[in-house]
Amino acid sequence: MAKNTVRPLLVVARHELWSRLRDGTAPLIALVAPILLATLFGLALGGDDDPPLRATIAIVDLDGGEFPASVQREALATEELRDVLTFEEYADEAAARTAVDSGAAGAAIVFPAGFSQGVGAGEGGEVAVLESAESPLAGVVARGMVDRISALVEARTLAVRAAVAAGVPSSRVKEFVEANGAAGPTPTLVGDPIAGGKVDLAVHYGAGMAVLFAFFVVGGSARSLLTERQNGTLDRMRAAPIPGWTPPVGKAAVGFLLALISMCATWLSSVLIFGASWGDPVGVLMLIVAHAFAATTIIMLVASGARTDAQVDGFTLGVAFVFAFLGGSLVPVYNLPDWLQQVSFVTPNGWVSSGISELAGTGAGPAAVLVPVAVVTGIGLVAGALALLRFRKGMFA
Repeated sequence: MAKNTVRPLLVVARHELWSRLRDGTAPLIALVAPILLATLFGLALGGDDDPPLRATIAIVDLDGGEFPASVQREALATEELRDVLTFEEYADEAAARTAVDSGAAGAAIVFPAGFSQGVGAGEGGEVAVLESAESPLAGVVARGMVDRISALVEARTLAVRAAVAAGVPSSRVKEFVEANGAAGPTPTLVGDPIAGGKVDLAVHYGAGMAVLFAFFVVGGSARSLLTERQNGTLDRMRAAPIPGWTPPVGKAAVGFLLALISMCATWLSSVLIFGASWGDPVGVLMLIVAHAFAATTIIMLVASGARTDAQVDGFTLGVAFVFAFLGGSLVPVYNLPDWLQQVSFVTPNGWVSSGISELAGTGAGPAAVLVPVAVVTGIGLVAGALALLRFRKGMFA
């Protein structure tokens, strides 16, 4: 029984692979196109000649107390930010907003009047952040600074209230709090998001093209499945004593193999041409295998609802580019609106992009991409199960 199942599957897969190689579509779509585009994007936008990162943050000090000056001093003393960050003083929030809108500053931090006094009295305080979509780096730094300030304010407020509740005289509260670990207003910025390092755009677009073209590679196998149905080949297979799922699974296996080869070749070319690492090889390979599987099952699911090979081409093109845009394969996710950044995680592209960023940007190991790999594989399993059900109902019933 197993022989009657495996042998026809191998025959279908061998025929599909030979056909793809003979007509030249496999080498062109799987190797030439993604490597060429990844190289062009890398030369234009990435590589070793990227300009250094710079971020200008506007400071509005309506407080005049110890916190604003301390925050700036500590930020500039942080090794990761020393050559990146510049502070500019502005008189009020309106002036800072104008600077952010005009691009003179990437973000702004506004300290309200009485902020230091309120924190010292245990009343807390709020710091406002103004951001610009044109300078995501400044926004990341500003948010990181304010997160640290907020944590410190909460700790200081809690300490003051605890001291008062314990009966410490108001004249000695500040001294008591400082002596018991809540002494300074200065946050520590080491370990904030900017410290992890940036992902070279050559890596970003190399991975993006690999992910995008995986869909196109599989689309060729899905297209041939519909072509053979139109030619009557599938009817002859149906009459043979083989499982009905043999043709789609055999062709999907070839699509998966070619997509895997395509992604690995694009990865290797990116490393050899630009010398930019995608991160831990095991982690990268895990992401590549998971995405090749998900791309295969998604495209086969799309093909299961098509009636002609032309429809398969159109559906594949639509799915590939929509997923590429939403998932950050064409445009970096941080350049998208906030709601689209959340939508990106509906696509396998978004999870792969996130995983590559983690590996290449922080030097993390395979454990850091276990969640993205699991999610992408889960997407593939769901799409594969639905595809088999639809093929069985619509094509082989």
